[in-house]
Amino acid sequence: MEKNEKDCEMAKIVVEEKSEEQDQLSEGEETTEISNTVLSGDDPTYMNDIISSSDLTSDDSYHTLCGEESDLSPGKEPITTKRVRKPVERYGISNLCVVDELGSRDEDITYEEATTGPESEMWKQAMKEELQAFEENQAWEIVSDKEADRVIKVQVVDGVRHLRKLPKDLPQAIVDIALGLPTHSLSIVRGNTSGIKPEDTFKLMCLLSEKYVQVVNFELSTVDNKDIYFSYLKRGLDDSHERTSFIFCTPEECEEILEEITSNNFIHRSMLYTFMWLHGEVTKTFTSIIKEAMRVAVITNPRNSVFRIYYNQASPRLTPALSLVNWWSGSLYKSPVLPPAGKVYRDFQGRVFQVPVLHSPPWHFVQYTNSSTGVNVTGGRDHKLLSLMANKLNFRYKYFDPPDRSQGSSISGNGTFKGVLGLIWKRKADFFLGDVTVTWERLQAVEFSFLTLADSGAFLTHAPDKLSETIAVIRPFRWEVWPFLCFTLLVSGPALWLVIAAPSLWRGQGNQLRLLNNCCWFTTTLFLRQSSSKEPSSTFKARLVTVLISLGATYVIGDMYSANLTSLLAKPAKEKPIGTLQALEEAMRDSGYELVVERYSSSLSILQNGTGVYGRLARLMRRQRVQRVRSVEVGVRMVLSKRRVAILGGRETLYYDTERFGSHNFHLSEKLYTRYSAIALQIGCPYLETFNNVVMALFEAGILIKMTTDEYKNLPEHSRKSDPVTESDSHESSDVAESTPSSPTQTESSKGLQPITLTMLRGAFCIIGIGYLLAALVLAIEIKVHRSKKTKTKKESKEKYNFKIMKMHILRQYRRAKVHLYRVIDQALRSEE
Repeated sequence: MEKNEKDCEMAKIVVEEKSEEQDQLSEGEETTEISNTVLSGDDPTYMNDIISSSDLTSDDSYHTLCGEESDLSPGKEPITTKRVRKPVERYGISNLCVVDELGSRDEDITYEEATTGPESEMWKQAMKEELQAFEENQAWEIVSDKEADRVIKVQVVDGVRHLRKLPKDLPQAIVDIALGLPTHSLSIVRGNTSGIKPEDTFKLMCLLSEKYVQVVNFELSTVDNKDIYFSYLKRGLDDSHERTSFIFCTPEECEEILEEITSNNFIHRSMLYTFMWLHGEVTKTFTSIIKEAMRVAVITNPRNSVFRIYYNQASPRLTPALSLVNWWSGSLYKSPVLPPAGKVYRDFQGRVFQVPVLHSPPWHFVQYTNSSTGVNVTGGRDHKLLSLMANKLNFRYKYFDPPDRSQGSSISGNGTFKGVLGLIWKRKADFFLGDVTVTWERLQAVEFSFLTLADSGAFLTHAPDKLSETIAVIRPFRWEVWPFLCFTLLVSGPALWLVIAAPSLWRGQGNQLRLLNNCCWFTTTLFLRQSSSKEPSSTFKARLVTVLISLGATYVIGDMYSANLTSLLAKPAKEKPIGTLQALEEAMRDSGYELVVERYSSSLSILQNGTGVYGRLARLMRRQRVQRVRSVEVGVRMVLSKRRVAILGGRETLYYDTERFGSHNFHLSEKLYTRYSAIALQIGCPYLETFNNVVMALFEAGILIKMTTDEYKNLPEHSRKSDPVTESDSHESSDVAESTPSSPTQTESSKGLQPITLTMLRGAFCIIGIGYLLAALVLAIEIKVHRSKKTKTKKESKEKYNFKIMKMHILRQYRRAKVHLYRVIDQALRSEE
């Protein structure tokens, strides 16, 4: 076997691809050869292993690439096999091992789908059988140049040196390295300047497949093929799949490929790029392109059968150098091949991190100065957390003032990301620690550690005003109660009269209107809790109804009214608070309220991308002149100075600011949604797991919660003595300057019982005054009616007298006429006689 392989190395290898189309070619057709250019003997990497075809025996041309052991030697006759070789005819294609061009998508299923789908084991078995049949039938043969259909040779094109062949024992070294990473799948990437023979690639793939390592073969000979490889890497990023690439090319092309990988941001912990640097030393240009978050390994071949492995993440210090981490000389020196990140970044050895900082109490208290850094951090919970992590992991940090002084919400349409998260996205800052909420948009640009705060979203409004004490006398009952109460008062008198007068009305005796008047006045005195000794009737049934009305008026309505009124006077009522998003929407639409958010924050993203009530709030905000503020603190000052303003943000941050500015001046809404804050790091950050271990230990031990509550103890004395903030029960335009003036706090506390004063009783005096006015008005009406009735009586009497005189006059005239008539008739009768 070893001699057989040695003969393969010493021979000029050509490949004959047997297919039906080539069998039909004419015997006289000439083959195309690529001229062989012998490298200079001055090259230290040059080895003259090529011999002419005349030195080969006739039987050498039939020796397979991965053939069985043979006893070929110059002094012995070759042993010919008795087995009749037959070409493989499967699926209508001969001698097919691997599809080199992944760009051809004529098949119904891809290689990746076949190896990861539900029938992956069957596909693997079929591929294994195919490779075995490929070897048993000796489909690849070593032939002379003249007998070959197509010859692939090594050459130098335009002064660019191409790889001639794989170094000795490199396939076995790659297999051991793949198993020692460990990885179950890898990509063999042959650059445009690779020139590696297909049989060498096939041998490597056979060795890997024997160890159950899936192999994907790429050839970057064209732009389309390179795009296919980059698409393969992108799918790995999107699906969080491991991608391990072994790249074969010249140093110049290695630099170009690494530059393209960096510019496309194919950088992640799950991606490892291993470059075969088989000529000379690794250049400074290559190392300068490497980013810390990128996993890059380089394999060199200083001498035969020895391979050194260099790795960029072997040291916690931020240096572009590659460090020797392992080597192969027949076997690996140690396993695993590469040092794990948890071990490397356990101690940062005094490394200095560049950390942006924003003024956001209680997480960071920042004073902006004119110094070189521009900031002076005086305290805060996250400042203490960072100091604790620095002591634990042995690193230092340097704060700096970010240009925008904002967090950053999402990647904009032009492909940029603003704020401190944009600096991390561009890899100009190491990480950011603060009240930064984890959102899907931000996950496209940065990575987040384990959560440092489990918070909720909320909005803050001004504390509800106290209702007018003048009308407090009608507030013990809701407005829905008063109509029924008045109806009861009006019906009680007639009901009592009906009980008393029913027998008399049945017998039709006398006029009962006076009794009705007495019953109405009697029930009114009962409801007003006035003493009355005169009962409308002394019958038992009348007394029973009177007792029932008295009990209802005194112990149900009267006592309840008195108790509620006393409570309202001792603890004045307030306006209905705005505690839900629906109430806020109604207030913005009908009462002129305005909603502001911190610019480039997660709250702004929720409004911009939200639906339902969030979308309606965003549309209402477009009518405002001011929509965004520089920070939550500025928004809280606006709420304090302008009563009809609300700010949306993190509940913990809002609660702390209300304690700073006087909690009795604010009202905090119910919990709207859950939000988590964490440390933002670069995508592919190698020390993410180390940070997670520290943060998880602090979170589980309750230290983070204790650090947060300690910030409330550092508040000024007058803030700590203020009353608790009221809370609701629950189981792009110009920015506002930071110097927003704040209004004075309320002079009267909105919490606790207060003694009753004459100010609180002014409503009762107003009711008495209204009663007096009504009494005066009734008196005036009665006087007017009386006078009018008296005048009318006199007039009626006079008219009656005049009518009587007229009647008497008419009667007198009638009598005179009658007497005169009688006389005329008497005289006429006498004259006839």
